[in-house]
Parts: sequence; C-alpha cells; structure tokens
Amino acid sequence: MGYINVSKDPEKSLKNGYLSTTLLGLGQTISVFAKQLFKLEESVTIQWPEVEYKYSERFKGAHFLTKRPDGQVRCTACFLCATNCPAQCINIVAGQSSDNGIEKYPVRFEIDILRCVFCGFCEEACPVDAIRLGPEYSMAGLPEQKWVYTKDYLLNRSEIKKQVGAKQVSKKEENTKDASVMSSLPNIHKSSGSGH
Repeated sequence: MGYINVSKDPEKSLKNGYLSTTLLGLGQTISVFAKQLFKLEESVTIQWPEVEYKYSERFKGAHFLTKRPDGQVRCTACFLCATNCPAQCINIVAGQSSDNGIEKYPVRFEIDILRCVFCGFCEEACPVDAIRLGPEYSMAGLPEQKWVYTKDYLLNRSEIKKQVGAKQVSKKEENTKDASVMSSLPNIHKSSGSGH
C-alpha cells in the first residue's frame, strides 16, 4: 500500500492565508509609493494633457476621410463600411456622381462617434481607401457637443492634417487589385469580355 502526501489546507497555512497575502500586497504598494515619493524611483505616470503620450503608427483613433489628388472625397458610397460596422454607427446617403469614371459619391456620410467601438472594420472593408482611423486618441468633450461626425468634418480636420500630413491624400489607385490577392491559377484575372 502506498501513501499520498497531501499538502496542508491553504486556509490554515499562514503563508497562504488571507491576512498574510493582504499584508504582503500592502507592503509592496507602500514600498513603491515611498520610492517614488522620495525620488528613488522614476514614476511612469504621464502628466496628461500637458504631456501627450505617443502611440505607435498602428494605433486606431478617430476617423477621417481621405481625398483624391484633385481634392474630392475618395468614398464611392459602396456601403461596405456601414455593412461591416458591428455598432451600426455609419450612415451614408449616396448620390449620382457627375464624373463618368465614378458611379456614386456620398451626399451624406455620418459617423455616430459615441456608438463607435473603434474596431477598424470600416477601414479594412473600404475598397478605395476612403476611410481611415487616425492617431487622435483624445476625444473628451461636453454632452452638448456634436458627436455625429459629418462628411465635411471628416474631410477637413485641421488637427489630423497636422498629425497625418500627406497621408490624408490617398495614393491608392481605384478599382485595382493589389498584387497580394492575385491568384496563381492561369487566366483567372484576365477579362473574358463577358462583362464580369
């Protein structure tokens, strides 16, 4: 017959008890507090808004619309961003474009920023690189402020122009596939003349 060694009940052990773990945690907190109080250790706290935190280039903040090199809105009102939005916060009204190369344009493009979850699905779904999430993270304000961003606001944001610069004008060619989505199958991307 064999014996099984069972450890002591953690409730009764002084090392794993409620009081001892609470005192250990409190001691750690007091230690860090004292070191930072007497300047023995540097604090990692950022004094916002006087000092702004620099996020990485990949940070997804407030939205903005890109423009074509001629200054017109890049959006073709395809509704893919609104369809992909899990919060259903994008509202688009399409109109017929006077330019023969572009079928539609957004007469109205609105984002209810209070409903937005900043997932980036709108940016990923856009086939013409019209909507992007910029580097702006500070969006605090008062309740009476306008929290529905309109097309004009999204196109002409001075704070984004300072931060993003030339990136606001998209260099992407419309209706062209990226080389990464090309298939290795023969003749799959050649037009057959049937209109598809």
